[in-house]
Amino acid sequence: MQFFEFFVGGFGLLRVVSNIDRVDLWGGEANITVKPLDGWSIFASGNVTESEIKRNSSRPDTVGNKSPYTADYTLNIGTQLVLPITDKVRGTLRADYRLTGPTWFHSVQDQEKPTLFTGLLPISALQLPGFVGNARYDVTQRDAFGLVNLRIGVEGDNWRLTAFANNLFDKQWLNEVIPAIEFGGSFISPGQRRVIGVEAGFTF
Repeated sequence: MQFFEFFVGGFGLLRVVSNIDRVDLWGGEANITVKPLDGWSIFASGNVTESEIKRNSSRPDTVGNKSPYTADYTLNIGTQLVLPITDKVRGTLRADYRLTGPTWFHSVQDQEKPTLFTGLLPISALQLPGFVGNARYDVTQRDAFGLVNLRIGVEGDNWRLTAFANNLFDKQWLNEVIPAIEFGGSFISPGQRRVIGVEAGFTF
């Protein structure tokens, strides 16, 4: 298994592709769609994933941790309506809720690791013990979060006009957390906030 990570040292900061020798993943998924009435559907899908690093020659102390970038579970539920307005025009409505479970982004997880400051502090003017420079990475797991998306529009046989709102309730969430283990911190990428817009399409 490959993933990008940062290494920090006297050479500076490098982003490299690391190889995890063996990762086991197992789980299950299911989906269902129900149509109570003509033009109305209700759908749901979800999965649960368990994972374990079995062998990692680049970071042997991460054996037993979970697979990076693998959410513990996901759930998506929603409904869609397609109803006639006239003989040639239909109204559409779709709302869905997506829940993403806790996620680690690195092979180093609920652990304490020395950083470059661990070696520098004892010989610096501060004369602090080395362990003060250690960093804990239990805070680098992204918590579960849920987003609501909404679409409403009209369509004909070969055209459509749709208004949409992604992340309707303007949820703040993290798209990615990239720890730099030897530096003692993480690069954090925020997720997309609420986006409202209109789409137009024509089929020919």
